[in-house]
Amino acid sequence: MFTSALKTFFPNLKEEYIEADSIEALLSELEKKHHGIQGYLVDEKGQIREHVKFYIDNEPYDIKVHTELKKSAQIHIIQAISGG
Repeated sequence: MFTSALKTFFPNLKEEYIEADSIEALLSELEKKHHGIQGYLVDEKGQIREHVKFYIDNEPYDIKVHTELKKSAQIHIIQAISGG
């Protein structure tokens, strides 16, 4: 599941099944389907951006790109909007 903020930049985003054994693999697959999305989620150092949150099976996680995933995990990617 993706927030509407991400769908603004990537209108073809939709809930789908992606086989991945880690967040890194998940992000790689998303990048293949939605070129440029990884730049919104990961910084120049390869770390998850501060304003991006992942929920795994409806639980919030402070994850790293190497976080492993179980096969049946449901992932929600939330990108906060900030500004003033």
